[in-house]
Amino acid sequence: MNHTTRPPVSRPQHPRSSLSPEQRHPRDRRRRSDNRAGTWSHGSIDETGVATAAVVWRGGEFLVTRGAPFRFGRADAEGVVGLDPMDMGISALAGTVELDAGYWWILNQSRKRPLFIDLGSGRELRLDTGHRHAVNSMRLSVLVRGAILTHRLDVVVPETHLPRHGEAGRQSSGTLTADVRLSDSDRDAVVALFAGYLEAFPRRSAHPVDYAQAAELLGPPWTRTAVRKRIERIRERLASGGIYFDGPHARHELAEYLIANGIIGSEDLTKLRRGGPS
Repeated sequence: MNHTTRPPVSRPQHPRSSLSPEQRHPRDRRRRSDNRAGTWSHGSIDETGVATAAVVWRGGEFLVTRGAPFRFGRADAEGVVGLDPMDMGISALAGTVELDAGYWWILNQSRKRPLFIDLGSGRELRLDTGHRHAVNSMRLSVLVRGAILTHRLDVVVPETHLPRHGEAGRQSSGTLTADVRLSDSDRDAVVALFAGYLEAFPRRSAHPVDYAQAAELLGPPWTRTAVRKRIERIRERLASGGIYFDGPHARHELAEYLIANGIIGSEDLTKLRRGGPS
């Protein structure tokens, strides 16, 4: 009898192969089934007090701690999870999920490609190179757009490490950026500049007005120059906390950042038009 020798089958390497053993979840099989059923795990605080987040991608789960951030990019590499080695539209190192200053962050580490944060209802926040975004909900989706496919990474964090809003959060975004506070005048300026974002459909317009239009909405003694200087000072304070808004889309990105993190909202626009304090 003639026997035919088949060539060995080349099996794709599991994306977790480049991760440390402590990042490989021991109950991954059960969680794969749970994920298909729509049940998601949560970040937690373990018995040693270590904050643990999780990144869920293609049914697999990756644990993330301060000492073991989650880095993702085009192909598997040391400490990097590869999304698609054939997709040249994904940077070799696209981004990182990390714990810093007590909060979880999405950091864009690509040299030229943006990441996107899914805000729901068809809205997205563009995260440009070198920028980072504070995870402000227990589950947040990061979109990595390649030339072939868009990859969705679901970041799940413990509630104890979410930025706090409410009354304290309305007065300060320090929980997001170390020490950035919005005074009443700061809030009035950003609300006027980004009024279109805060309008209800169909009047909503995702474009900032110019400084002169913002001053007109605010009324005397506001001027175009006063609004511009106020916004520049807010950007400087954000930059001191590691959040940068530069380039041609700086104001648009600032608007989406403030709204996505609950720092300003439609109620602020209503108060401004009524002439009351923000």
